[in-house]
Amino acid sequence: MVEFEEVPQSPKIIELINASVVQADKEVLSEVNLAINPSEFVFLTGKTGSGKSSLLKVLYGEIELKSGSGTIAGYSLTNLKKKEIPYLRRQLGIVFQDFQLLMDRTVIQNMYFVLRATGWKNKNEIHSRAMSVLQLVGIEHKAGKMPNTLSGGEQQRVCIARALLNEPKVILADEPTGNLDVETSSEIMELLVALTREENTAVLMATHDVQMIQKFPARTLLVEDGKITEN
Repeated sequence: MVEFEEVPQSPKIIELINASVVQADKEVLSEVNLAINPSEFVFLTGKTGSGKSSLLKVLYGEIELKSGSGTIAGYSLTNLKKKEIPYLRRQLGIVFQDFQLLMDRTVIQNMYFVLRATGWKNKNEIHSRAMSVLQLVGIEHKAGKMPNTLSGGEQQRVCIARALLNEPKVILADEPTGNLDVETSSEIMELLVALTREENTAVLMATHDVQMIQKFPARTLLVEDGKITEN
């Protein structure tokens, strides 16, 4: 049985204190202090290459937190062990710009794959949960389709459904509307905002789309010159 380091319970679902983000031996961000509440929607904005994606990678355990301290969904990011990372990621939903769906499997088989990979065993429960999240994002009628037959917006809905499979406490979204047209982007944004209300899921969304931020006002963190500030 895997034993985890005890983390003092924080009312914040994400918290970083004096954190430094280092990638390829280069400090990308320094003195990062941020706190996000459960069920809160927060934009993370800044120019391409400013460090938004690197910060998200720290939060889901892809990049080690070199200095400072941090917690997410009850897990410590300080000295996070490799064996802990899969357990951390079960508490998170991750949505990428480029979908990263398995193109040789149907939509519902993509759901099955993730559920089995995260420990689900019962076939009836797997099918029920898969259909439940597809229904939640309004795409259950595409369950038997191959991903390459879907529009970009439909594929992103599948990605969001996949991210919701294990009832995550946090969704980390990295430019989720970057490859979509304006109308479809708005639909995806409406879905993500609704999740904070209806599923009590916090959403941290990296984007450089200023129009989207203006259309869906929310707390905004600016990544610029190696720092993060409230915008």
